[in-house]
Amino acid sequence: MRSRAHALVFMLVIAMAVMSSPVMAEEGHGEYAEQAGEADPHGESGHHFKNGLSLFLGATDEHGHGTEPTWGLEYGRFLSPHWTIGGLIDYAGGDQRNIVIAPAVFWKPFGGGFLLLAAPGVEYHNGRAAVDDHHLLKADTAAVDEDETYFVMRFGAAYYFHVGSRYGIGPAVNLDLVEGHEVWIYGVNFEVMF
Repeated sequence: MRSRAHALVFMLVIAMAVMSSPVMAEEGHGEYAEQAGEADPHGESGHHFKNGLSLFLGATDEHGHGTEPTWGLEYGRFLSPHWTIGGLIDYAGGDQRNIVIAPAVFWKPFGGGFLLLAAPGVEYHNGRAAVDDHHLLKADTAAVDEDETYFVMRFGAAYYFHVGSRYGIGPAVNLDLVEGHEVWIYGVNFEVMF
């Protein structure tokens, strides 16, 4: 439990540092203005936004555990037309009951709506106990496993189709590498830029 608290504090410190980095954001803003009329990070609307927030709705597929509903949030601070830093948090329900928290780096190799992501982070697995009246998420009494904390490395790809100047929607596929296992997460991101 103590390592979980330390990991959470570490992730929150990283997230706060990323969100409060005005020096890096201002340098990126100056570079936008100098590039061939490409003002916003997606290069489509002529507007410049510094931040993006995406709601993720999808599923997590881990061999041996079935496919479970997943939802999450991704935040990004645009540094240049090709680079964004931020973080993500998502929750896989059902038998998975995993929470992933990670700082993230997003890269747009070609500009436009296609992006790649790399995110080293922490996965919290909420185990099942035979009897646990204190946690509603541990209601399954048929199986028993322990609460665990794991290092996770996430790689992903997404493509955003933009609606107006500040909204986007698009498919996303992620691969989590956890304790020698491959976990696939796929779904749809709904983005708003501000």
